[in-house]
Amino acid sequence: MLEEMYLTAIGVIMNEEKPQAHEVARKMAQWLSARGIQMGIPLTKVTELVNSTSHELTQKLEKLDFVVVLGGDGTLLNTARLMAPFQVPLLGVNLGRLGFLTEIEEHDLFPALDQVIAGNYTIEERMMLQAHIISEEGASPIFYALNDVVVTKGANPRMLRVEAFVDDELVATYSSDGLIVASPTGSTAYSMSAGGPIVSPDLQAMIMTPICPHSLDARPLVISQNKVIHVTVRSPYVDGLVTVDGQPGRPLRWGESVYIQKASVTCSLIKIKNRSFFRILHEKMQQGRI
Repeated sequence: MLEEMYLTAIGVIMNEEKPQAHEVARKMAQWLSARGIQMGIPLTKVTELVNSTSHELTQKLEKLDFVVVLGGDGTLLNTARLMAPFQVPLLGVNLGRLGFLTEIEEHDLFPALDQVIAGNYTIEERMMLQAHIISEEGASPIFYALNDVVVTKGANPRMLRVEAFVDDELVATYSSDGLIVASPTGSTAYSMSAGGPIVSPDLQAMIMTPICPHSLDARPLVISQNKVIHVTVRSPYVDGLVTVDGQPGRPLRWGESVYIQKASVTCSLIKIKNRSFFRILHEKMQQGRI
C-alpha cells in the first residue's frame, strides 16, 4: 500500500490530443491543491516527456511517488516506457476508446483518488520487454516495451525474410509481413490480431507471432522468460522496421538484428477495482472492443 509520502509528490501526465484531457487535468490540479497534495511535476503532456532531454525533468521524475495517466491505452503505454527506469506506479484513467490497460473511467477519477489516499488499492506488476539493435555501428541503447517489439516490412509490398533465434539457436526462417515478440500484457494487442494466443499477464513469458506468414507450418510460440530472442533480417531488397509499442520505428537492414528479452524492470499498475484479468477480458470480448 502507499505510504504517507506518496501524497507529497505525484505526477499528472495527459494525452493532449484528447479534447477533455486539459479540463480533467485542471480539475485534478485543483482537487489536489485543496488537499495540500504537491504535484511532483507540472501538468505534463506525454509528448513533452517523449521529446525532453532535460536533466531537471529527469530528476523530478525520479522523485515521483506515483503518476496519474489521463488518456487511453496508448498514453499509458508511452508513460510506462518512460517511467520504467524509475519504477513509479501508474494509475490509468481512460479518456479513450479501448481502456483495456487503464484502471478507471473519467467519472471514477476522484473517488479513485480517495481510495488511494485511504490505502484501498493493490499494485500489479507487469512484465516488460527490453531490446537493443546490433548493427555495424555496434549496439543501440536499450529500449523498453510493455506490449511488444515488432519487426515489419514497413510500406514495401514485398515479403520480409527474417531468421528468429532463441538463445542463438535458429528456430525458424519466416517469409512474412513481419514478426511480433509480445509480453503477456501485449498478447491481447497486435499479437492477438495476428493469431497469437492470449496469455494471462501474471505469467512470465514471451510470445513470438509471425504476421501473415507465407507458410502453412508457421505457428506462434510461447517462450520462457529466461530466454533471449533475436531476429535478423535476411532480405537483400527489403528493409525491416523495428517498432516498440506501436511507436514510430527504426529501419533494420540486411544482417542487422534486434535482441529481445525480459526487462530488468517492471510496470507497476495501481489497481483499485476488484476485477480480474479474465473478467476484464470477458467484458471487452462481449463489447467487441479488443
